[in-house]
Amino acid sequence: MKQRQEILSKLMTEHFGIGNNPGNSLYPNDLKRAGLTNEVNRIWKNLGGISEAYPLLFGDWDIILDGFILELDEEQHFNRYRATTLKSFAYHVGNGFELVDYTRYCLLYEKECLRKSSWGKYWTSPSTERQFGIAGINGDLDGNGSPRWRQRAFYDYLRDLFAMIYRIPLIRVSIYDKIITNGLIKSVGTILIDGYTSDLNEIVKFIEQKVKSAC
Repeated sequence: MKQRQEILSKLMTEHFGIGNNPGNSLYPNDLKRAGLTNEVNRIWKNLGGISEAYPLLFGDWDIILDGFILELDEEQHFNRYRATTLKSFAYHVGNGFELVDYTRYCLLYEKECLRKSSWGKYWTSPSTERQFGIAGINGDLDGNGSPRWRQRAFYDYLRDLFAMIYRIPLIRVSIYDKIITNGLIKSVGTILIDGYTSDLNEIVKFIEQKVKSAC
């Protein structure tokens, strides 16, 4: 749901300011120097990648702010394929999100991912099938499952590696993250949809704390 990202982007840019785009591609030599070439290949194969060369270019960042990048992870980002990438030893180096929480979200909310992303280009496309093979039946995760889900998980993984290698603070916020506001526990997704000012201010504080921990 684009609306949530737009609300968060406006809120964050007003508070932190707009930053410079660091690019969106890893380079083989940088992966090699980081000792991650074989690990990235292992994750690629575990996701079912069928081409020998895996991509190192990924899509645009969600929100580029002054001093850090913010990614809002919605329903389509939590499933078994993303859980596969989260098992990479690269995450022991450090990250801008709670690895245990994200792994748990992948297990708990895969059905929500299915509700949102089991059809059309959310499920497959010619380009994703060239990377991961022919798709399974829409909504059926047995067998080949969804090439697009696999691709999204890999690209999220590349973003995380990019931040680690080039030392760019990357903060991930999930719509399932919980915040205490006005004595109530609410999810980030609910707060962004409801749009109450006091609750939105708590999101700012929540992200500020993450930035302090990451920097």
